[in-house]
Amino acid sequence: MRSLARKLLVWPTTLVLSLLAFRLLFGRDFRLPTTTLVFRDDGDISTLDNNHINSQQDVGPPGPLVYAAGMYMAGQRPRNESACRWYHGLPDVLSYPSSRLTWSFEIGEKSPYRVLPFVLLGAIEATDSLPQVTLSTHATADQVYGIVELARRWEGPLSLAVFAPGLDAGLAVVQLDRACRCEPAMYKVSVHLVFPAGRPPALSAISRIQGDCAASDLQWRQAETERRKRRMTYPINVTRNVARAMANTSRVLVSDIELLPSGRLASDFMEMVHQKPPKHGVVFVVPVFEIESNEQPPATKRELLAACRAGLAVYFHRFVCPHCQRFPGLTRWLIRPDPGRIRPLIVTRREYPHHRWEPLFIGTRDDPLYTEEMSWEGKQDKMAQMFEMCLLNYRLVVLDGAFLVHTPGIKRKTRKINTATQEFFRSHERRNARIYQRVIKRLIKQYPINRRCAH
Repeated sequence: MRSLARKLLVWPTTLVLSLLAFRLLFGRDFRLPTTTLVFRDDGDISTLDNNHINSQQDVGPPGPLVYAAGMYMAGQRPRNESACRWYHGLPDVLSYPSSRLTWSFEIGEKSPYRVLPFVLLGAIEATDSLPQVTLSTHATADQVYGIVELARRWEGPLSLAVFAPGLDAGLAVVQLDRACRCEPAMYKVSVHLVFPAGRPPALSAISRIQGDCAASDLQWRQAETERRKRRMTYPINVTRNVARAMANTSRVLVSDIELLPSGRLASDFMEMVHQKPPKHGVVFVVPVFEIESNEQPPATKRELLAACRAGLAVYFHRFVCPHCQRFPGLTRWLIRPDPGRIRPLIVTRREYPHHRWEPLFIGTRDDPLYTEEMSWEGKQDKMAQMFEMCLLNYRLVVLDGAFLVHTPGIKRKTRKINTATQEFFRSHERRNARIYQRVIKRLIKQYPINRRCAH
């Protein structure tokens, strides 16, 4: 009788959880808010609910939010001392010999971009005691302050590559200086500047002393950037490669500055792998979700699942690119309760029918590089790297109990986009597509054929 009772209890529970997962995957958006069109600095458009104005909008700082980078330090004054180690005279002046510059890592000397590494250097003697996996991230100058959120959540070292043409470097430096005087965890952060060869970094006259540690006086200044004024494309894969290559650990998680890691991700991951050296051809996928902008980003799977059940969170890009982040085992991931630790969920490969999947993963500095000719504006910028990893027979271990969450807000498609903006993006999408096809042809000649690696 007890066995029968247990079965009668388990089946309804499983059915309810399955229905909730089905709604998250396929159901309509039950909380569709009033939307606002936001024109980003490079012409991109996104829709945001009426509780949020995107940090890259050029109409000034947003209204009150539950979450914004640095908001947890609102009212706190910057300290006189800094948690960071600056180089090249920064943050007061910027002076460096040309011999300190290097090129991007895939193209090399022919690259149109230059790199000034380690303008900030994380305290190596202190980071040796941290979990040995580096969060490698990237940003444009107006997004830099998001590093404070990553520094306080991520227990390991961080490597940040900033696209900083001309005076954009000045905007980045004042934000970093504020962060270093406000968030003690910034001691773990190393920073590298990436810029076009013809637009070397320079400081600006932006004051560093006004404002509190929420940095509302420094954020949302996208309209002032050279990138905006000169309509520069964002070389996202150059910054990814730089941030990854400059990591001082063999294991790395290449992610975006707007993606917050779940709590204890670094330490729990290293505990799962028992501190062992990484194996070649094996990476660990960290699922990505997004949550409404008027909600606090979850730190645990328990909190994330509660938000999913309430219709407040979905897997990343569900409404704009469903195949991009819909990972194998998603339904199983959503049905399983919080394990209270990180553990493998499934082992898969990036093969058909998941050949359009662009996972974020903990890998190594020796994994295939990102294709640097591809711009962020042209989309699908990680596709070539994933195709190469498929040809190399990489195994992808999807993790349970770990995740990244996009902040702030859930991305949704716009209904009306003006013709000029459409053509701006279409031109870059066509360019990325041409580059992708050229790279694919080269990779097919380079590696043994695997017909399941569709492209």
